[in-house]
Amino acid sequence: MHNARFLIPAIGLFLCGFVACGGSTPPPATTPPDDSSQQAAAGGPMPQVSQELGSIDPNAVERTFDKLQGKIQGCFKTGLQRIEYLGGDVSVFLRIGTSGAVQYGYFEDSSVGDRETEKCILGVFQATSWPKPQGGEAEVRKSFGFDPPGDVRAPTNWSADKIAAAIGKAQGKIDDCKGGVSGTFKGAAYVVPDGKHGKVQAAGLAAPSKDGADKIDCLVGVVQGLELPSPGSYPAKVPLGL
Repeated sequence: MHNARFLIPAIGLFLCGFVACGGSTPPPATTPPDDSSQQAAAGGPMPQVSQELGSIDPNAVERTFDKLQGKIQGCFKTGLQRIEYLGGDVSVFLRIGTSGAVQYGYFEDSSVGDRETEKCILGVFQATSWPKPQGGEAEVRKSFGFDPPGDVRAPTNWSADKIAAAIGKAQGKIDDCKGGVSGTFKGAAYVVPDGKHGKVQAAGLAAPSKDGADKIDCLVGVVQGLELPSPGSYPAKVPLGL
């Protein structure tokens, strides 16, 4: 397995892992208590025990991702219509239920810099029927990247210091959006000239946890309202850490 990037028109995907990627081996099923065992021996009902995490066929998961490449590429192409130099890497986390449906999903990392493209990709994953895990729900992680078209000039790379003052002024709004969720929301933003100043053309973020996934739209709204310095005659791309 290896890292790969989306190339227009070709696509590549990297499967980071399958069940509990980066985690530990699922715990064994719990042994029923003695009284339940005695009840079962006497012909009574047997309790059904389910592990928190089950197993999922990694090959079947990979085949499912392969089938989604066209739809994911469609999300990226739509983003390119708005942001011609769109590009970056993402890492997605999916919790797959025993029915094969996504229980929840979010980006653990993203440098794409466009919330609309990120939401489109998540929507593709959430609308998909996945292989059914055995013995409990399963966790899947996937990393892949997008390269902008080769005939388009890449935006100027800014360091986070360029927007540190603006982030500081908006810290109160940022904290309100986070609503007590701990951890750093990482992402990127595109800044375009706007007279003597700069404005955010688009921004995207990844959540530090499941609890932060529904905070991203609010945070992106704060970023889009930042008062920024001008990038000059051509757009810039800057990393975000909120």
